[in-house]
Amino acid sequence: MTSKIYAPNVHLFAFHLKTSEPTTLLWDKSNEIISQKFGVTKQLEIEEESGYRVDLLKDKTTYDVAFHFGSNVTLDNTALAVTGVATPLRIQDTYGLALNLRRPELEDNQTERTQPVPSSFLEQLNPAGCLMPEEIGSSLGQTLVLTVWYTEQKRWVPWKLLQNRQELRQLADECLRAFIPAQIPCPHFNQEGELFGSPIFEYGVPSQPEKYCHILVWIFWEPEASDKFIDYYSKFINLFCYRNKVIRAYQLNRQVYQVIKDQYQTIEEYFDETFQHWSASRSLSQGKLDNFKEEIKLLSQKALEYSRLLRDLEHYRLTITINAENYQRELRDISSQLPQDDLSFLESFFNDCRLFQEQIQSDLGYFGNGTALLEQALSAIRGRVDIDQAEREKRLQRSIALVGTGLAFSGISSQTAGKPVESIITQLDPKQSLDCPRAGFTSCMFYSVLFVLFHVGVGVIAALIVNEIINLVSKREQGAGNREQGIEKS
Repeated sequence: MTSKIYAPNVHLFAFHLKTSEPTTLLWDKSNEIISQKFGVTKQLEIEEESGYRVDLLKDKTTYDVAFHFGSNVTLDNTALAVTGVATPLRIQDTYGLALNLRRPELEDNQTERTQPVPSSFLEQLNPAGCLMPEEIGSSLGQTLVLTVWYTEQKRWVPWKLLQNRQELRQLADECLRAFIPAQIPCPHFNQEGELFGSPIFEYGVPSQPEKYCHILVWIFWEPEASDKFIDYYSKFINLFCYRNKVIRAYQLNRQVYQVIKDQYQTIEEYFDETFQHWSASRSLSQGKLDNFKEEIKLLSQKALEYSRLLRDLEHYRLTITINAENYQRELRDISSQLPQDDLSFLESFFNDCRLFQEQIQSDLGYFGNGTALLEQALSAIRGRVDIDQAEREKRLQRSIALVGTGLAFSGISSQTAGKPVESIITQLDPKQSLDCPRAGFTSCMFYSVLFVLFHVGVGVIAALIVNEIINLVSKREQGAGNREQGIEKS
């Protein structure tokens, strides 16, 4: 059975960052809804002005900053009047649109009350789901507030004394389902409470990963609830603006979280693969050395990207903090003017803000280790490359020095007056002539080769002796360094 409701209203509070494209999105969407869905030919016109909080209606007056329009919808073959109000504004860097579509409380003669309508009437205020987040597409999200009066028979009974309290929740669910097109799933129920003496129900859980849709169903039980909502309408616009900026910052933070989580896992895997089988005693091949040089470049780039992701996490945390404080400031202002009213329903949002901040702070602490891992990896690889390059240069210099030593000794040996090669040949074969070319081609070639080999051998022996001397000196220096380190540690 469909419930009857009186004077149903839909309030869309949508917010779009001024720098987001298209910058005219909210005004275009408003005109599209007004003209295509409700047949209003007059368009909403905007005039930009400077200031922190500015009303942007072009033809605004001192007492009226909203665009008013009227139309009719058909329900059960009956034409019913619908009126609307669009309030365009800018709050610092954010454009806001407050669009209200409603069934008036009074008929055109302004004396007779309009008749209650079935809850299905709410579908007429959201034709084809034109007010849903998917259709509006604002960069900072939106809040929808459905307000309905309870039926005349029960409206004057204090709602807290209603025997079946579940009846109110059922009515709220029914209104929500009637408002949202059948093909779109309803957001999950979040909480219920009281605001200005009337029950209010919240749908949409900001911390859940599915697509977020924030809708409040406010069942007016006392006239003061409606009156105070109207009186503090601009304050509610501010509240919902800061609220949606907090939620959007958290959503963007979660996107960065997923990226940095994947990168952190990649860093850990790289760290394990690179250093698990690292042999400190084995010198790197030239190919491995070149690979490490390239990896230093890649790791430096990855470290920069990772630092930027951490910076983004921190940026969104600060955004949440700032807008939570703005939300609290607006709520304190309302509370100071209405000290007798219970605003705990609106204050409960601070719990979400605190959870968001704690979650991000925890993420920053955890993923901050990734920066340390990257720095350790870079330092270790750079150190290993520098050591291996230094050792290669040292070995090259040593080799050059030994070759030079050998050549020097070979040269000295070949210039000695004693002619050791000739003496050895003469001793072995006294008849052998060493006079070239008289001795013949074969003897001269044999003598020349033997001469060269002998003196080269002298150089090699000299180089080997020098090499052993260098090794002995290096070992003594290393041993002395180790003893000094041991003394310092003790």
